[in-house]
Amino acid sequence: MIYLFHGDNQLKSREAFNLGINSQANSNIQRFDSKNFDLDIINSYVNSPSLIPGQKVLAITNLFSINKASLDKILKIINSPNDIDVYIWQDKKLNASQIKAIPSSKVNLFPLSRSLFNCLNSIRPNNASEFLTQYHLTLKNDPLDLFIYLLKNSIRKQLTTYSRLPTDKLKSCYLRLIELDYQNKTGQLSTPREIALERIILQLIN
Repeated sequence: MIYLFHGDNQLKSREAFNLGINSQANSNIQRFDSKNFDLDIINSYVNSPSLIPGQKVLAITNLFSINKASLDKILKIINSPNDIDVYIWQDKKLNASQIKAIPSSKVNLFPLSRSLFNCLNSIRPNNASEFLTQYHLTLKNDPLDLFIYLLKNSIRKQLTTYSRLPTDKLKSCYLRLIELDYQNKTGQLSTPREIALERIILQLIN
């Protein structure tokens, strides 16, 4: 069986992906990602008898981020008849053609909630009023940890691509988010976390 996990809600999709793998107790698990995959090892693992007892499980992260030539070869391997379980996690929402490339997969989509999406999109220069409205809606509807996780990912992406926000402010914000996380985990945070986070973001966009 092939299980596919994707969507913009990376935290939830990754949790479900790991939960699925962890449910395979006493299995023979091989893990690969887009940076360390080996076609020969994958082919041998899928098509050769196992010397280790237990169900064979192949776990691949960001399969659709590798080059097309290698992707086509891996898809041919995992789509061929076999008795292994395959778990695939992608760090974004896949398009229809990508999903159709694994026709027998059980697809699990994890979209962002509308409030989270709107809040992240409101983090732009001189947009404090709209941000505060969306932020307070997010606090009511979504886990704060999820918002922080997505915010960090967004800032990292903006630091490597185009952003309307100044680079120095993005770097400062990211470092302050790390410090916020540390203080929260060590009990050193004197201000409620949601208020401290609000102040960090307001300094970024004002």
